[in-house]
Amino acid sequence: MYPGLVLTALAVVFLIPGIAAGGAFTFVLVLMAAIAVVGAAATLPSARAAGITPAPAQQPEAPAGGPLGRGAEPPPREVPVTPEEYLEARQQSQ
Repeated sequence: MYPGLVLTALAVVFLIPGIAAGGAFTFVLVLMAAIAVVGAAATLPSARAAGITPAPAQQPEAPAGGPLGRGAEPPPREVPVTPEEYLEARQQSQ
């Protein structure tokens, strides 16, 4: 979302002096403003479609720290691994 806003601001910054200056600057700066407008028009809807928001609606909760107690299970999607298993996995991935 922010790149679209930046491109919109750049379009305004380039468009006003480009029109006022005339001559070769008109061609260059107005063309750059048109490119920025097209970029902003493409970026803003695609960011919304991707679900990108400017700020998270909720702050994620921090996991409880510290070691797990006896009989406690690891969080879902986490598998307990020994250092040797970790080392073997690293060596195989390289």
